[in-house]
Amino acid sequence: MRYALCYDKYFTETFDEKGLAYELIVQFHYVLIMSRESPLAQKEEIHFNDLRSLIEIAHADPFVPSLPLSVVKKEELPDDVERRIFVFERGTQFDLLSENPETFMWVSPIPERILECHGLIQRECPDNIKPYKDVLIYRKNYELSELDKRFITEVHKSIRNNFFD
Repeated sequence: MRYALCYDKYFTETFDEKGLAYELIVQFHYVLIMSRESPLAQKEEIHFNDLRSLIEIAHADPFVPSLPLSVVKKEELPDDVERRIFVFERGTQFDLLSENPETFMWVSPIPERILECHGLIQRECPDNIKPYKDVLIYRKNYELSELDKRFITEVHKSIRNNFFD
């Protein structure tokens, strides 16, 4: 499960209340991805103001159960971008980004090999420092099988090898 760190107390209390165990997989902040042909591709440092004239590709389903959708959208989709395309089906996001150099998207870090396949680049934005967490959740009384443990080990290994390359 992925959520902004500012909601950590809400989610950990909910996990505890529902009898769920949780394990941190990774903590990160979003980065920008865009076409190699983007007008920002050659910039050393990209700031929020640089994004104003571009089109943001955004997921249309930010959700935190305890908050109204309008509040979550305001926090996750700030007003500093005037044009957005919302995607409901995640498979099209790379196509939109690679085919339109005027688009960008906020994402968790993506392995270089995936970016290359789609003609995309990834850039940090020093203005965007909001932390996020990915956590694994499961029933507290569930005993992890050997297969479960191997899966979790592989997830951690994949993150070490791909998330931060």
